[in-house]
Amino acid sequence: MHHSVVMTIVIAFYGSGYKTFKEFYTLDVLTRWHGAFPNLVSYTRFVELMPWCKMAVMLLFTYTLLRNYWD
Repeated sequence: MHHSVVMTIVIAFYGSGYKTFKEFYTLDVLTRWHGAFPNLVSYTRFVELMPWCKMAVMLLFTYTLLRNYWD
């Protein structure tokens, strides 16, 4: 699974309204997003992949906040 897919799913979780990431991934992503991302992995494997994109997501959020602050 590509880092961009992991980042997309993690970012979507923050806007989803779900209280836990496990609910979001198992109930929404695995059931509805399979057409968009045909190579989805199990929840356990996805959680193992999440730390790889953690810094990239943090940088994206920081950049977005700073850009909005300075505009």
